[in-house]
Amino acid sequence: MADSNGRNEENFRLLPRILNGGLAGIVGVMCTFPLDLVKTRLQNQQEHAGIKEYKSIADAFKKTLRAEGFLGMYKGSLINLILITPEKAVLLAGNDFFRYHLQTKDGKLPLFNEVMAAAAAGFLAIGITTPMELLKIQMQDAGRINAQRIKS
Repeated sequence: MADSNGRNEENFRLLPRILNGGLAGIVGVMCTFPLDLVKTRLQNQQEHAGIKEYKSIADAFKKTLRAEGFLGMYKGSLINLILITPEKAVLLAGNDFFRYHLQTKDGKLPLFNEVMAAAAAGFLAIGITTPMELLKIQMQDAGRINAQRIKS
């Protein structure tokens, strides 16, 4: 069935795009979360008698692995998975959705329409993740605080 612009609506199926975006989000979180955790720990580190807790990224990785184990590198990742999966699904599927609907009648997508599609998709996606980013950071930093308590 053709829509008012003459495009076949069966050409755009939203569910597969949502599922692909969600899978991309899961893979992305699992691959990048340890580095994100270390970044957060470095940003939130405390000085004790003028000495920083971590000397470098490698030192932060090593100390986190030693103190918390491999699974410690994924502290706070569940909330990230819960948030990033739908965020990526919305971002990628939304971009495809807006690109599809902003095509001209001849199926072309002018640069301005491409930009508008990306901006609209980004606006939708950021609305999902922003409120939970703080929660993720708090959970990541909680592991460092707990490790310090155990040391003391």
